[in-house]
Amino acid sequence: MSSLEYRKQRMTDLAHVWQATKVNDLFIHRKVPDDIFANLKRSIGIYIAKALHFEYSSNEAVFIRRLESRRHDRKNVTPNGGVVPKKEYALEYNAFIKSWCELVEEFISPNPFYLRKFRLTPNIRIKYGTELEDNVGRGLDTALPHSDAWVEGPWGMNCHMPIFGDTENNYLHFYKLKNEMMFDDKFLETSAEYTDMQWVTEYYEDDNIIPKVGYIHVSDYALIHKTKRNEKAKTRVSIDTTIFAGEHDVHPDRESEYLNSIPKIGQELYIACMTSENDPPPEKRTVFSHYTSGSLKHIIL
Repeated sequence: MSSLEYRKQRMTDLAHVWQATKVNDLFIHRKVPDDIFANLKRSIGIYIAKALHFEYSSNEAVFIRRLESRRHDRKNVTPNGGVVPKKEYALEYNAFIKSWCELVEEFISPNPFYLRKFRLTPNIRIKYGTELEDNVGRGLDTALPHSDAWVEGPWGMNCHMPIFGDTENNYLHFYKLKNEMMFDDKFLETSAEYTDMQWVTEYYEDDNIIPKVGYIHVSDYALIHKTKRNEKAKTRVSIDTTIFAGEHDVHPDRESEYLNSIPKIGQELYIACMTSENDPPPEKRTVFSHYTSGSLKHIIL
């Protein structure tokens, strides 16, 4: 017997306790209060501007133009577009994490006990209108259909928020099961590369979900997804991370990224960035480790 019915019931329960809307049996979302979203958006913009060495602007069109002009600046950006925290802008990183913690805290406020583990390493993802050259052909290219279960274990849920940019033409594209009776938990086994699991896509078909700006979206790992760019797409900035609900273990190579509760950044906790812009990129401890592994230190205040 597969875990699919449990996953569907878990999502139904979360929609109820967190007052979210069920988009389908494995996908929920809810609008974020405007003031909280505005704080998050600003903190992300300032963080990105520091990491890519340009002047921040609150004007979205100006910001995107400046960001696109820095496409060549890869010192602090991974091939998949992740913005890596460094010593030189640790304060801006903490300001971003603070605003993210406040947003998630509001999202789960109707019943915070359903959040069992909180991931403190959300990805800020820059997805330019065309793929970064060194990401093309990589086994972990997010333009490949994939489940986060393949690198994080089977029991988390994808949490995604488009923040700004061309979110209508450059977005997270979801797939749905062709036949739920054919679902097998083997679809969610871990793999060092997405390429090794592409056989799973034979059991899925396109869905028509396009994530909305200003909403937090949560989907079960049983829904696979990919980065999709329509013709003439422009740059998009988004957050992706993991939500854990239920009595499940985190992948052992990712445990250091999680806390049992949401911290008060700047009051209870400060995140020290141990790597400088001029340091060589730290080696990942294992193939499943996050790009921040070993480069962040939690300082209790």
